[in-house]
Amino acid sequence: MSTDDGIGKGSARSIPGFNIYDALKSCSELMLAFGGHKYAAGLSIASENIADLRERLRGYANQTLTDEHLTPKLSIDGEIRFDEIDGKLLRILKMIAPYGPQNMRPVFYSKNIKVVGTPMIVGSNHLRFKACQNGKVIDAIGFNLGGLLHRIRGNRTDIEAVYFIEENEWQGRVFTQLRIKDIR
Repeated sequence: MSTDDGIGKGSARSIPGFNIYDALKSCSELMLAFGGHKYAAGLSIASENIADLRERLRGYANQTLTDEHLTPKLSIDGEIRFDEIDGKLLRILKMIAPYGPQNMRPVFYSKNIKVVGTPMIVGSNHLRFKACQNGKVIDAIGFNLGGLLHRIRGNRTDIEAVYFIEENEWQGRVFTQLRIKDIR
């Protein structure tokens, strides 16, 4: 939340199972204005009410949320083999774009994947590796997933991956890439 001249302004995003609009509505007397919907909201508030708002929202969340709500979940659209990832599939994925809240990017799952070469962390904390299934090798990157490097470095067993498929252009080269969401 940013403050200027004694007025705080902020925005909020929520998770499934927690209606941020209802949470703010339960504290409406503390705010100058607010609006939004169950997954996102914005507000303005007198600076002296910010601490009270935090406490009230924390209490609302403690009454509303369970451990189940706070456990990250992956929604998977389907299992796919690497030999099914081809130009035709990429064209279909482009046809159903653009992706957004009402049209989520398809998420795929594959098993029996071998990591070939040396996986590495690139940029600030991005996991990059080459994934191979039945002889087909595809570049993979997991943004902000550098903490998973230990799961695949020197791993002699197959891994499973959840990802979406994208076409990446880098240094004048266009190639298929798996954008990793999780591995095990």
